Order: sequence, then structure tokens, then C-alpha cells
Amino acid sequence: MASIITRADVTHAHDVAVLFNEYRQFYDCQDDLAAAEQFICSRLVDESSVIFIAKDNQELGLGFIQMYPSFSSLRLAPILILNDVYVTQHARCVGIGRALVLQAVCYAKTHKMSYLMLETQQKNQRAQGLYEGLGFVRNQDFYTYELEIHPELG
Repeated sequence: MASIITRADVTHAHDVAVLFNEYRQFYDCQDDLAAAEQFICSRLVDESSVIFIAKDNQELGLGFIQMYPSFSSLRLAPILILNDVYVTQHARCVGIGRALVLQAVCYAKTHKMSYLMLETQQKNQRAQGLYEGLGFVRNQDFYTYELEIHPELG
């Protein structure tokens, strides 16, 4: 399956949002295309994330990758948090996920990032195989903790 990978801008917001909405449903979030499009559009307008989209030669969205620039205090250097990688169901197992991650690596090198960081669910073994096959190493030194913040009601 031939695909073209492009860095997304606001003109790609709807196409990315469709894939982003599917991605969120994959992780058991509610189907909400309007909210997905608003979120993606905001990220593109304020340039708070870097998004690449893969499309076929009929302009059908096949997958996307979204990264957030950040910094490592310990390394005293910029990093990229590879937050979202998604390939639509009908386009899996043909190398699109791999191509998107390699595009992220290329972007990180070009922009002199210290490293790429990502997380994936423990049960998502297909993604783990992809990442490890590309040289990503599972962190054995740090645990990830989360604290959910609930705004006060009223």
C-alpha cells in the first residue's frame, strides 16, 4: 500500500481528527469527532505539537503520529514526546506505522532532539514489537505515575 507522509498543518486538521478520533476509540474513549477536531486544530494553530499524516494516493488518511516538544532537565537538552501513533485498521501490517515512527526519528535528528520518549499500553504488544524493532529500549529505571486532576465543581 503506497502512502505519502506529510507534516500536517491546519489544512489537514479534519483528516487528522478523523484518525485521532479512531485512535481515541481504540483506547476506549468516547466517539467525539467535533472535540477531536477542535483539539487537533488547536495543536496545529498554536504549534504545540508536531503531527505527520500518512495518506494513500486517493488522499485517504491511513495513519498519523503526534509529538510534543519538551526538555530533559537531566540531559539539559530538548526531547520529543511521541504521544500518539495510529494506523487505521485497514492499513495495518503494511509498514505505515514503521514509516511514521521513522519520520519522527528523522524529525528529531533534524531538530537536534536528545531523544524520543513514548509510552504504550502493556497489552499493546504489536506496538511494542514495532518500537523495539526500531531500537527503542524499554525504560527499566523509572516508573510512570499519574495524578488525575479534577477541577472543583461550582
